[in-house]
Amino acid sequence: MASRATSWRWGSVWPVWLLAAIGAIAVGVLQPSDGIVWLPIVLGVCTLVAFAIQLGGPTEPGVVARLAAAVFGSVVVLAIASAVLVPLTHLL
Repeated sequence: MASRATSWRWGSVWPVWLLAAIGAIAVGVLQPSDGIVWLPIVLGVCTLVAFAIQLGGPTEPGVVARLAAAVFGSVVVLAIASAVLVPLTHLL
């Protein structure tokens, strides 16, 4: 049972991180000059998706920890994207 809980934990967290990475890449490609404006929107979408995944999945203990891991990972991914996009906005 512990391995199932562990797999659900990471199985419900990494898709949100992947969504944040895809969103950051899309913002960088489609709106490089206004990327810093769109990244908070990507974070909002990631947060809503994280809630949907956690509330739509099986009821297991640790919902808050999984939700926090998903959102915090999204923040880290988007912070790295911001560190790349901010210098690019000054070049364009």
